Amino acid sequence: MSEKAPRRRRPRLVGAILVGFGVVVLITVIASLSLDDGSGRLIEISGAGATQKLMGGISQEGAVLGDSDSEVTVEVFNDVQCTSCAEWQQETIDPLIEPYVRDGDVKLQFRHFSLGERNTQVGAYAAGSAGIQGRQWQYIEIFMANLDELKAGVVGEDYLEGVANGVLELDFEQWKDDFDAPSVAEAVRADEDLAAERRLPADPAVVVTGPLRSKELIESPSLEDVESAIAAVSS
Repeated sequence: MSEKAPRRRRPRLVGAILVGFGVVVLITVIASLSLDDGSGRLIEISGAGATQKLMGGISQEGAVLGDSDSEVTVEVFNDVQCTSCAEWQQETIDPLIEPYVRDGDVKLQFRHFSLGERNTQVGAYAAGSAGIQGRQWQYIEIFMANLDELKAGVVGEDYLEGVANGVLELDFEQWKDDFDAPSVAEAVRADEDLAAERRLPADPAVVVTGPLRSKELIESPSLEDVESAIAAVSS
């Protein structure tokens, strides 16, 4: 067995919002936010209202969305900082929420999966921090919905905090404090280890587990593929 490479040090969310960051303006109660990315260019944090409509009223615990008693679990291995992966999530995972998760037939579990050389730990820690308050899925959805607004693909403190401000009923100060919580670090490492153990290729993947069997789908499976797997493991 080869020796494991040294672990990267986990990122820290440094300090409060700087005065020069500007004022985050709430356009509507849960609609969109405008913030300065440091270059004077305003970026829009949008999609908060649609996200709350999609997920509102569904139970959450950590990275799990849905009823803990659901017989089928869909584990979603994805990179929150990957634009094409965000498109896949919107097309394949989001449509499962209303018909399956809300009805209690399926629960979703997000696994933070770094694809290729892209460093996703900052986004993973920020999402995990929101998960302590039962808001990880909202944070992930809003984060991924606004990736096109990033300058040169760099996720800065302003972006992380802007997304946090867009999550309804998220205690902002607690979210910042929880960024360094041991449980968040442990969850991120566990996701990395599980993806490595399964030897998943550098694409979004899902593992669908039911009462009698489990099916692994790799290389950005389609919505139809995932729905077929749900049906197969349910009977």
